[in-house]
Amino acid sequence: MTDPAAPTPPPTPDDTPRHRVGEVAARLGLTLRTLKYYEELGLVTPQRTDSRYRLYSEADVARLERIRRMRALGLSLGTIGATFTQPLEPDQDGRQVLTAGALHALHGDLSGQLDILNTRISAAERELKDARALRRDLQRDLEYVQKRLGGARVGELLGNSGQQQE
Repeated sequence: MTDPAAPTPPPTPDDTPRHRVGEVAARLGLTLRTLKYYEELGLVTPQRTDSRYRLYSEADVARLERIRRMRALGLSLGTIGATFTQPLEPDQDGRQVLTAGALHALHGDLSGQLDILNTRISAAERELKDARALRRDLQRDLEYVQKRLGGARVGELLGNSGQQQE
């Protein structure tokens, strides 16, 4: 019996080809040339109609979305390709699973990708901290200017009411 409170796993993307190349490009914000290039590299293999039009399944679209995110984070197409092209072998239940060698290679690739991503996250966090500090400074400067425009004297704002600044 299953636990009704247990989270439902996400559905597996459908392998039925149904999306034309232009639709996929628009949906993912990629160019037609990029999609063709990814196909040339073997990163995705859409079905072809009798007229040779490319049709993508939801599984293809999900893979392309992952590739798009990985590229946006600075991962090379070689590293991305290595992630998707590891050799498989049948397990005792007949399912295709990664070989031991593929698991080791994939572990190395994924560890490398994670290191790159962690480095980028650290840099983004530092930049965000600097941006927040600058925002505080600018807000303080803006408040000062607004008070001055409202008629406050410099000495009053600086707490030096005894000195005549203006």
